Formats: sequence, structure tokens, C-alpha cells
Amino acid sequence: MENILNPKEEAILQLMLQGKQNKEIATQLYISLDTVKKHNTNIFKKLGVRNRNKAIIRMLKNKYLSI
Repeated sequence: MENILNPKEEAILQLMLQGKQNKEIATQLYISLDTVKKHNTNIFKKLGVRNRNKAIIRMLKNKYLSI
């Protein structure tokens, strides 16, 4: 699978995989909570899913994320 996510989206998805919530992700990446939410929306659209759990499952099935 080609990388359809940009580096920031990949970083956010990795943090989701670690169980981080949006506020924690924003703090760790030094971005606003609204920016995290916008990235989440973009991630879900690009992956064709509706939520973070399905995004993580899809990426793990496609061996996109490294654990």
C-alpha cells in the first residue's frame, strides 16, 4: 500500500495506536486541538473510515504502521 497519509497524519495515527486522546496528541506534537481534529478528519476520509478504531485496524491490516 502506498503512503496515502502525510507525515503529520502518520504521526497522529501512531499516537492513536498508542491510545492517546486528541488533547494528548496536540500536546505531544505542539499543535492545537482543532488542528488534531482536522487531521483526524483527513485521515478518516483518506482511509474511507468513520472513526479512529477503524483507521487503526485498516492500517494494521495493510501493515502501514510499525508497532
